[in-house]
Amino acid sequence: MSMMDKFKNIVKDTVYSSKDTANSTIFKTVINQVIKSYGTVLAFKIDSRDRSFLIELVLKGETQPIRIEIDKYEFIKHDDYSSVVIYSLTANREWMQTVMDLFVLNKEFPLPEKLNTPIQTFM
Repeated sequence: MSMMDKFKNIVKDTVYSSKDTANSTIFKTVINQVIKSYGTVLAFKIDSRDRSFLIELVLKGETQPIRIEIDKYEFIKHDDYSSVVIYSLTANREWMQTVMDLFVLNKEFPLPEKLNTPIQTFM
């Protein structure tokens, strides 16, 4: 690999990392607004290269964070809104995995309008 290729890869990695950090912050803020009655998102990390997400949250009544790794998803752009379908995920709690398998996997969820711009970076 040439020096120029190495430089290009470093720049590309930096751009991905910066974009992922900014979008992670936006998603975390919006998700916290949506779930504030149920709990708080502690961390939301996007890896756009691997096309994966990591969410850590504490639900009311729980003492330890729940960790959910989403490793296969699709954003869908409609005329007037965007949505997401999650095809594969892993939760660190058995009961949460069961809930996600039953109520989240393979279902389309409309997303808040505030996420339309960050989502465009994934499409």
